Amino acid sequence: MDNPIVSSLEVRLAARIASERGARGWPVAELAARSGVSRAMVAKIEKGTVKPTAALVGKLSAAFGLTLSHLFARMEE
Repeated sequence: MDNPIVSSLEVRLAARIASERGARGWPVAELAARSGVSRAMVAKIEKGTVKPTAALVGKLSAAFGLTLSHLFARMEE
């Protein structure tokens, strides 16, 4: 059974990652190179087709120069 709270969080996380990348003018390949996460995985995360691990989200947030807590705080904005 799907949890609507978890699903909402995943959707907002996907949107925030895409937004952070777009704000920097980075293509998916740039975020992949800066984070060490594959282009395919970045694309899947942004589309919401995979549930990223905390480690993956940590790598992406570090590439943006953000802590995990700052990335999550921006999701609430």
